[in-house]
Amino acid sequence: MFTNKTPWVVLLLVWMGGSTYWHVCHIKQLCADDDTPRSSLSADSKTAPAFTVPGLQFADGATASFQSAGHLAFAKSGAEVNPAGVQSLLDSLALYLKANPGKRVQLTGFYDPNEQNPSTDANLGLARANSVRAYLKTLGVADTLFTMQGESTADLAFTPAGDSLYGGIRFAFLEEVLVKAPKPAEEKLADSQKFASIFEPMDLYFNTGKIDYIKTAGTREFLEKTRTYLKEHPDQKLVITGHTDNVGPDVLNLALSKKRATAVKMQLVNEGIPARQVEVQGKGEIQPVGTNETEDGRRANRRASIVVKP
Repeated sequence: MFTNKTPWVVLLLVWMGGSTYWHVCHIKQLCADDDTPRSSLSADSKTAPAFTVPGLQFADGATASFQSAGHLAFAKSGAEVNPAGVQSLLDSLALYLKANPGKRVQLTGFYDPNEQNPSTDANLGLARANSVRAYLKTLGVADTLFTMQGESTADLAFTPAGDSLYGGIRFAFLEEVLVKAPKPAEEKLADSQKFASIFEPMDLYFNTGKIDYIKTAGTREFLEKTRTYLKEHPDQKLVITGHTDNVGPDVLNLALSKKRATAVKMQLVNEGIPARQVEVQGKGEIQPVGTNETEDGRRANRRASIVVKP
């Protein structure tokens, strides 16, 4: 049976139900059918957009592969690299390049057209590439192993705040440089002559068609010590003797051997040996150091020997 208090009880129940609904559905956001627009939510309830750091990976054909979940980082409009995200990858790359000196790498730096370039490089991408090269140099990699270029692109991975860039650098192996041509046989002969003493003969050799003798560490040491000795002993002489193989007439070989010795004298005088203390002579083909029956032997015989005569 209802009393005159019934309306107040009903109102109280309605108020309690409404308050519960508002708290659960609008404040806690737990109602499945809630269609409140996102734009009506408070700023604190909005979720920031997700950001994933792009990975870094590149390969040298089928020979070696480098990959990392992280990437190099740069500040917006910044040229200095932060390598922390790929440290192990860069360490591996440095070891690989030092173990394979024929390898070359192209570093391409990227930049957004709206970024500023604080560097002295032509563009910010090139500055970023140079920064990576400089860092790899601190790991012991010669900076001559890299070529750099910069490119503009609007497709860069900036953080949501827009103040940091992850990526911005592309690594690409270039074809291996050509293998150096082997040394000419004459240069190998010159290298085989080791300095012992200025009082022991040392043979000089010449590249085909050249009159300048081939300079080596041994000849430089001989020349340095000879210069000092002759300065201290003005009555002593350096003797240069020219030699030939047995190809051609004896008389021509004799003349050729002296001509060869004279050419060496001119070079040594230009390098500080007093002309009055240099004596030249030619022996032609009569003092071979190798057999004239083979090309290698004849090549060894075409020489000039130098020695200080006390």
